[in-house]
Amino acid sequence: MTGMDSPYRSTTDRGQAYTLEGFIGAMIVLMAVLFALQSAAVAPSTGGDRAVQPYVQQEIQDALVVAATADDENLSYMVRHWHDDGFEDADNDDVTYDESTFKSEFVLGSILERRFGDTRSYNVELHSQTNETYDLVDQGTPPSGAVTASYTVTIYDDQNVTGDLQSDQTVSNVSGPISDVADGNDETLYNVVEVRVIAW
Repeated sequence: MTGMDSPYRSTTDRGQAYTLEGFIGAMIVLMAVLFALQSAAVAPSTGGDRAVQPYVQQEIQDALVVAATADDENLSYMVRHWHDDGFEDADNDDVTYDESTFKSEFVLGSILERRFGDTRSYNVELHSQTNETYDLVDQGTPPSGAVTASYTVTIYDDQNVTGDLQSDQTVSNVSGPISDVADGNDETLYNVVEVRVIAW
């Protein structure tokens, strides 16, 4: 019987091949499903997807930190970019920038535009310790599910304004949009400004 083919052998071999083919097919389908689920978890959304919000908030916070530590056009530069009448190069009442100007003037604008330009809307606000609030970028009213992150910038009396019109003047010598918190009583601190980014 060893030299002869058994009539059951081909049926058994075929059954094993079908079983092996079934397992390989199931693994491929399972891998495709797992890949699809993982990619759906990190895809950008435009609504109030609560699962994505912590990631977006961390991205905004990272953008603020990178912009704060940049060598040029950093957050301090951005906050001090004013002259007597308002923020230099701002389009709307010398306060609000359009997205293209904001992107070309400041590191934060460049980062936000690269990351969120086509997928999300965002506002950039300044809130000073003397209760002044300015919308540097205003892309509309954020919905209730918007994500917010902020970074605090300290301005000192001996720092120059960064606008071209009066760049040789210190912030305490220019009556710009952000006032002196100590009103001349403190020799070093000018103001503390929160840079707030809201994205949705």
